[in-house]
Amino acid sequence: MATRKRTLIFKKYRDALKSVRIPVSLSAATSSGGGPVIEMVSTSLLHPNRSYTPLRTEDPGNSSTGAITVGLPPAWVDVSEEIAANVQRARTKMAELAKAHAKALMPSFGDGKEDHQNIEALTHEITNLLKQSEKRLRKLSKAGPSEDSNIRKNVQHSLATDLQKLSVELRKKQSTYLKRLRQQKEVFNEHQMAKLKQSEAFTVEREREIQQVVESVNEVAQIMKDLSVLVIDQGTIVDRIDYNIQNVATTVEEGLKQLQKAERTQKQGGMVMCASVLVIMCFVMLVLLILKEILF
Repeated sequence: MATRKRTLIFKKYRDALKSVRIPVSLSAATSSGGGPVIEMVSTSLLHPNRSYTPLRTEDPGNSSTGAITVGLPPAWVDVSEEIAANVQRARTKMAELAKAHAKALMPSFGDGKEDHQNIEALTHEITNLLKQSEKRLRKLSKAGPSEDSNIRKNVQHSLATDLQKLSVELRKKQSTYLKRLRQQKEVFNEHQMAKLKQSEAFTVEREREIQQVVESVNEVAQIMKDLSVLVIDQGTIVDRIDYNIQNVATTVEEGLKQLQKAERTQKQGGMVMCASVLVIMCFVMLVLLILKEILF
């Protein structure tokens, strides 16, 4: 939670009250047995439209001849308080402005329009606060002579010093921001030119790569066309081979049938029987001849 430092204002009020004359005549009042009367001024110096009624401590029915009149702080105290508040607000805005400058100088993908608008708004607000404080300070310096003129001059000098420091700090921040912004733009322009040249070279390279890809696609298309023709030819050859294989299988089956038929025919024919009888007879004759030679 934000708080305001009131020590300086308290000291100003205290010093102002010390410098006020307080006439006291209590002899008549004490002799008559009544209490002293404390009367406040009927008009507020801080708020002219507000009035106060006298505050009395005397007994009812008794009159008081002595009174203590206490005046409120002079009007310049209120003015100095307002100037001090403006100075504090200006310092807070200066901190926000420094953060806005740092954010605006950071590289980003956007155009930074919102950051620049925020910087302009903060700068305008700080300038207005300084101008208002300067006007109030002039009004404070034009105040008439009074018993607390030394205090007023010291306060005025302190506030003027604070305003001067804030003005110098604001000018420094603006100068530094503009300088860095220009440097950033120059660097950005050089970087942009380098990026542009690099982009041109990259574009040429991309076009060359695209042309190569197009040529590769055309080659692949031609290869696919040749493959399709080969597939058709291979399909025709495969069909022919299949047909020939089927024909060979049919022919082999028919030949097998013919061989089986011929085998049956040979087994059932008379020639086989005759040949068998002749072979047996030859073998018998051979045996007889061998026996004849041995025996005779």
